[in-house]
Amino acid sequence: MGFVNLLTMAKRFSGIIAILLLLRLTTASASHEFCDAGMGYNVVGCGGSDSSSRRILIKGGTVVNAHHQEVADVYIDDGIIADVKPNIKKSHLQVGDEVAVIDATGKFVMPGGIDPHTHLEMEFMGTDSTETIDDFFSGQAAALAGGTTMHIDFVMPVNGSLSLGFKAYVEKAKKSCMDYGFHMTITKWDDTVAREMEIMVKEKGINSFKFFLAYKGIVMINDELLLEGLKKCKSLGALAMVHAENGDAVFEGQKRMIELGITGPEGHALSRPPLLEAEATARAIRLAGFINTPLYIVHVMSIDAMEEIAKARKLGLSFKTLN
Repeated sequence: MGFVNLLTMAKRFSGIIAILLLLRLTTASASHEFCDAGMGYNVVGCGGSDSSSRRILIKGGTVVNAHHQEVADVYIDDGIIADVKPNIKKSHLQVGDEVAVIDATGKFVMPGGIDPHTHLEMEFMGTDSTETIDDFFSGQAAALAGGTTMHIDFVMPVNGSLSLGFKAYVEKAKKSCMDYGFHMTITKWDDTVAREMEIMVKEKGINSFKFFLAYKGIVMINDELLLEGLKKCKSLGALAMVHAENGDAVFEGQKRMIELGITGPEGHALSRPPLLEAEATARAIRLAGFINTPLYIVHVMSIDAMEEIAKARKLGLSFKTLN
């Protein structure tokens, strides 16, 4: 693809982002921090019209869906896509002048992205004093600027309690400005955790649980706990997720780096060579196969791990991956 074509695509992509951001900001009512920041996007509460925020007609854009693309109009009623077809007339909508019209001629109109793996406002590595830098507003605002309109964050238990963790994350998410969902992390195992997993699935809408085979002494679990978690996920129809690195071996690698005086960023990679990810990936796959339940291997980082997943898929096992 030549430079001119790349430049043209870049201009059109900027148009996509502008439309996605405008749509999100004109339909979201969870936060007015955009107003406070002086960002004039005609949001309700920033001087915008309440009626126009609920009904939007996007005219003349190239609508891109999973199966095809076509030049069409998109009508949105109270945040819900009500119709997608060519030449929708305002007069046909029976809502009079309450419709805000956006001219998308020459631009792509496409669904917002979904990021299934985020850690907003997370207490880092089990400490109370350090959190990930972005919270549920700043992280979401950045995502919206890039065209991502929904994400799934990981609820970390509080002192091992899933219920307390869920309550804490619901509170954190009150400042949200876009759609979100939750996964749940399992860091210990007992009868209480097993019961709480049922509550999360049946009452809270969480149907995916993550297990760390890394981060020894913090959130890492052993094979016995993983087996219990896999069995519970199977019984609940929930999806098991695994961060696959051999935490014991990585801990040994970290000690080696310190002994060698390698304390810069390069020590991170050197302490966990690909074979340690491959070993944990293969182990998780085999244990999930033993329990006969699907497995989601998150953030695959090496060819070695990918080869283990490829082997499993050739055998017809059910696995999902996220690079």
